[in-house]
Parts: sequence; structure tokens; C-alpha cells
Amino acid sequence: MLRPLLLLLLAFLAALPSAQADELSAGVSTYAVVVGSNAGGPGQIELRYAEEDARRMGSLLTELGGYPAAGVDVIVHPTPDLLRERLTRLGARVTADLAAGKKARVLFYYSGHARATALDLGAEQMPLAELRARLFSVPAQLTVVVLDACQSGAFSRVKGATPAADFSFNSRSQLDASGIAVLASSSGSELSQESEQLRSSYFTHHLLVGMRGAGDANKDGQVSIDEAYRYAYHQTLLATAETAVGGQHVSLEVDLKGHGEVPMSFPRAATSAIELPASLEGKTLVQDRRARAVVAETYKAKGAAVRIAVAPGEYEVLVRRGSELSRCQVIAAGAGGGVVDLRRCTTEAIVVATGKGGGFDRPTRIEIGLTSGPERQDGYTQTLRDFGFEDQGTFKLSSGVSITAIRQIERRLWVGASGSLAGAPRWRRADTDTALEMQWSTATIGGVATVLQPFARSGLLSNLAIYGRLGAGLAIATTRFTEVDGSKATETFFGPALAVAAGLHLESPYFPGVGMSVGYALDYARAINNEIGDTHASGGHRGTFALSYSY
Repeated sequence: MLRPLLLLLLAFLAALPSAQADELSAGVSTYAVVVGSNAGGPGQIELRYAEEDARRMGSLLTELGGYPAAGVDVIVHPTPDLLRERLTRLGARVTADLAAGKKARVLFYYSGHARATALDLGAEQMPLAELRARLFSVPAQLTVVVLDACQSGAFSRVKGATPAADFSFNSRSQLDASGIAVLASSSGSELSQESEQLRSSYFTHHLLVGMRGAGDANKDGQVSIDEAYRYAYHQTLLATAETAVGGQHVSLEVDLKGHGEVPMSFPRAATSAIELPASLEGKTLVQDRRARAVVAETYKAKGAAVRIAVAPGEYEVLVRRGSELSRCQVIAAGAGGGVVDLRRCTTEAIVVATGKGGGFDRPTRIEIGLTSGPERQDGYTQTLRDFGFEDQGTFKLSSGVSITAIRQIERRLWVGASGSLAGAPRWRRADTDTALEMQWSTATIGGVATVLQPFARSGLLSNLAIYGRLGAGLAIATTRFTEVDGSKATETFFGPALAVAAGLHLESPYFPGVGMSVGYALDYARAINNEIGDTHASGGHRGTFALSYSY
């Protein structure tokens, strides 16, 4: 019987706080081995969220699944030897329960890279045949295997070199047996995907949301395997239909003969929840305001309220309908939880969006900047003073302009090129016989890398970010010496240029793409030298201001 991955997972998760007591009284113990590995093997890039998905799964099993904390073994970034050790320990615990007259249920969850014949744990592999043998050797009444082996496009990362290496498809039929259920994150001809926005794989995220109550179709306070599967199947397919990789179909193959309908989670046991009212309709995202993390994303249809179990705290619910976005602030506290009040939500127009297949909203930015600050003092400037020269001007500042072009390559990282031109204060020697002047300017050209971290993921503070920048390249310095008779001598010098900067960047909430930055920079361009061996490093401490346009 083929069903999407959710059913399988829920089948294994069978037990919640209240159900756990019933199970134990009936002589049934529950154990889970939850594995996540971001490490990529040959031909694979590193994943971002597989290990965090494993942690989320482990937490939910103890929070709403009825699993005792001591029975949930969460393993991240394991080696094959470590995984073997933990599976051996699991077998010993179940064997001891069996000797004591207890039955046991076992859940094995894996998120990470995989190939047709093995789990990829970084540079090493665990053969599928060995994993199957070790799981089957555990004398459990029910064993549930959940495999989230994902691949991705522009907004996703690959969990396997090619679609043909889909571990879940190739292993399902081999793992199927009486008392065994295998849940796979995709069909055999598809790629599984991670989401940058959800900071999770699509499948695991929607499976967990379903277990938190969104999948409770009959409103009995618990989520069965069938309910969890149906929810994860539809939501995963809906979410991935717009990606470059394409729709992802959750699948389930299970033989639970004699086990009946098994609950996967018990959201009614949660200490608090958020309720999406029956009248709410649209793509809905729930995020924890303190952690700035997405808790749930679902498409909410009209006609029935949906409760999502969450920890007590402050949340923001975003509802997208057509070209409008509604922001709703909710406080979840106590058993009653928080209800989204649509009358108190603020609504705004959606002015930007991410294209299909990922990418970034406005990935190219042009900046025009001004700099000003005191010129660095060193042996070269001291020699000028020794010869009677003094720098002129009230503030004795160096000033300059810059132009920078950068492109976004990661959510926080921009790289590109920058050029600048700065002039130093004029130096003058004046006495009764002579009036000599010395002046220089420095141009730089090179590469830059900028990291921007917004203060918030939504709201007004999402337009304000702190930035850090590192630049390196070539300095071209020109000196001009003016004689008493007005004749000029010019020299050109070359040297390395380095710069570090930090500050605040603000994007206009009214003019898309327009922004401004203020900050501090430390410039260093070691190029100018004199005949006695002194070398001047142009630059120094600078205040910066820039206007930018992103497109």
C-alpha cells in the first residue's frame, strides 16, 4: 500500500503524553533514533538544514508524540561507526524490554545525503543492506523508517548527485515487511528539496506542522498516520510546485497489519496553540518573533479553523492573498492559546517577490559613496615636517568618492568590485625665501565582499541592516610637487590596497531599491615613497556615507 511519507512517520511516532501512559500500561515502550547530516560526499554540496530538521523532529516527539526524552536519541553529523553503535544500543534496549515482557515500537528518521545503495555520511557511507539488517534485527513490534533524502534547485540543495540516486525509492520495496513502515520524502523519479525561507526541508517542515495539529482533520485532538500523510503530501506538493525542481510527491509504503489506526502526535496535549479562524484563507506563515524562525507554513482554506501547537510566546502570522499581505500579531499563552483576529491585522501591498526556482529579489546593487577622515601619519609625513612642511586646512582631512557594484550570491553575502579616489590635505612650506607645496591623491580598484544582517525578518526593522565589508586590490597614488616658480613635478606609485568597513544600511520602505548607508572604514594603501626610503600608506580612519540602488 503506497502512501506519502507522512503516514509512515506518524505511524511510528505513535504516542503522546496521555497515550504514552496508556502504551506503557499496556507494556509497550517507544524509542526513536533521529539522524541528521549536512555533510556532503563526493559530488555533493553541503546541506544547511538536515541536522536542524533532526533536532526539530526529536523535540516534537517528546513534546507532542509521547516519547520519553530518554527514549529519543538525536544524532547529528555522525560517522558510520557512531550510527552502528547507536543502533546496537537500541537493539539491546528493545531486547531487554522483550525479556521483561514488554513490546516496543521503534522509529528511525534520517535527513541527509543518500545514494541508491547507501547513506552518505560525509566522506563515508553506511550501506543500505547493512542499515536494513540492523533495523530488522531489532525485535520491535513495529518499526517505522522515515527517509528524507533531498535534492534541490536554486533555492534548494541536492541530497544526492542525480535524480537516479534517489535512496528512498530504491529502498522502499526492499524494506517493506510485516510490522515495517517506510515513509519517503519523494517518489523515485523526483528530487527532494530544502527551503531557504523555511530553513528546513519542505517535507520535514510540513510533516512537523501536520503533527502540530494542522493535519488533525477530524478535530479529535490527535493526528493519525493517515491524517499526517495527507497533510504532508498536499502541502509539500503545493510548496514545491513553484520551484525550479518541480513538484515533490510524498510516498508511503506500510504494512501495519494488526496494529490498527496509530496516532502520530497529540496536539491537544500542547500547553499553547495558535488558532487560524475558519474565515481565514490564503498562504499562511507563522513565525516566532523572538527566535525569528518560521514555525509553520500552510495553505489555509476557508471553512474550518486550524489549531497549531506552539510554545508560549509572541508570534507574527503572515497571510498572503493575491497581491496583499496581512500581518497579524498573536500572543500564545496558556491552554487557550492565541486566536488570529483578522480585524486587527495590518494589510500591505506585495511589491516584490522571489521568482520561481529561487534567486534573490534585487540581486544587483550600485553604491555611490563619500568618505572623509584624517590622513594616516607615518615616517613619510614626519619627513615632510622635518623639512618644514605643514599640512594645510582647518580640519586637515582627506576626502574622497567611491563607486561599488556588488551582487548577492547568498542570503547575507554580496560580492563585487569597487573603485575610489581620495585626495590628501595640501602640505606647504613657507618662509621668506621659498613657498613650496606637496599634494597627493590615491585611486584604488579591487574586489569587495559585504555581509548584511537585517535586524528583523519582517516589519519596519527588516529594512535596516548592519553590514561588514572587506576589500582588497591595487592602489595608484600620484604626487604633485610645486616649485617656487610654479613648475610642477608629478610621480606615480603603485602598491597594495586594503579596506575594512562596518555600519548601518537602510532600504527605503517607500522607494523600492533605493537605500543609504552610514558607517566607518579603515583604508590602507601603501604606495607613495621618497628618496630616503620612507613609504606612505594613504588612508586612515574614515566616516562613510553612500546612496545605493538595487535591481
